[in-house]
Amino acid sequence: MKMRLHLRMALVILALIASSMVVSLAAAGGGEPVIKQVQVKAVYLYNFLHFVTWPNYQEEKEKKVVKVIGVLGDQELGRSLTELARRLRQRGRTTIKVILYSSYRPDLDFSACHILFIGRSQADNFKMIVARLKGRPILTVADARHFLSAGGMIELVEMEGRIRYQVNLSAARTAGLRLSSQLLESALKVIRPMPKED
Repeated sequence: MKMRLHLRMALVILALIASSMVVSLAAAGGGEPVIKQVQVKAVYLYNFLHFVTWPNYQEEKEKKVVKVIGVLGDQELGRSLTELARRLRQRGRTTIKVILYSSYRPDLDFSACHILFIGRSQADNFKMIVARLKGRPILTVADARHFLSAGGMIELVEMEGRIRYQVNLSAARTAGLRLSSQLLESALKVIRPMPKED
């Protein structure tokens, strides 16, 4: 159902507020807590883990493998994810591991990542990174325009002050990833694979 993803998002955001992860207070409106966009993006990345199935899902489930989110070229998001991982661990929620990469180099190893977020500072390297990861079961995510056209899988976009996302389902399927119907139904746009000719 379309609302399930948004409900899970809302619950995690409420948990962040309750655990004092919010770093600022509104100057007006009674001092209500304010969530930074970077924190919302961190929650999105965490939630994507629950709506994507990797090829070796059953094996990892049996071994209780901790999911890994890599962050390339966005230190602020990396810090938010690291803090989110700490809060989740404290509360006994699904734990994650965060790996931070400062900037792209050809010798970087992303093989441990289930998700790789690629920051805007790496926009010139999008096509190179995506080409290098083609066919590998790593969900690629970015918050820069034209990421999907570069072959990326999920593009976070800002719309009317809110963070939403678009999906390149064709790229995800090529990598052997299965995206849930809930994830696709909540997307602003989905690029689907071309139908095969008879």
